[in-house]
Formats: sequence, C-alpha cells, structure tokens
Amino acid sequence: MSNFKEQLEADLDTFVNDEEFAELHTVNGVEVSCVLEGLTTKEMLTKANNTPSYDGISGTTRILHIRTADMQERVTHGNAVDVDGEMYRVGNVVEDMGLTTITLEADSL
Repeated sequence: MSNFKEQLEADLDTFVNDEEFAELHTVNGVEVSCVLEGLTTKEMLTKANNTPSYDGISGTTRILHIRTADMQERVTHGNAVDVDGEMYRVGNVVEDMGLTTITLEADSL
C-alpha cells in the first residue's frame, strides 16, 4: 500500500502525462507536458478576474497546469509567458502539491 505522498505523485504523473490528460506545449522555449485549457462560458461570466471586453476589444484567458519541477523559472503575477509562440500576461499563479496553475491573459500586454 502506498502512502499519501506516493499516491499524490502517481496522480500528478497521470495528470501531466501526454498520453493521458496533458499535451506537449512549448513554454518559454522549453517543450513540456502540461494541460492548457480555456475557461468555460460559465467560468468567464462568474470569475471576478476574467479578461474584460471593451467595445470590440477582447482578451483571452487560458489556464496552464504544469508540474512545478518542469518549470525553468518561477513566474509571478504580471510576468510575460510565451506558450506555443503566443505571448500571455500572468494574471495569477497558484502552486499546490507539485502542480503550478497559471492564469494567462492575452491581448493585455
């Protein structure tokens, strides 16, 4: 029987496995296995910090889940991050149990 830490690492391995949930993406010039998602319409409407839209000007919000150990450098709110050749501004960063979740905002640089 595995202990909690071993089970957590196994779950993380499954989540960031590009044959399971994740895909290969280039983050700041380094190819890593991670999960990149957009917000659902419900999340966009109910989230307080979503990217606003003003008279024909719109933004895109994406969520990047990446193993903390796979990050080449630590990112913080306001940093710029290149994902697959697209530049995003970091809106929020949460590190929890080996996984870093980054809210990315485009058209807001």
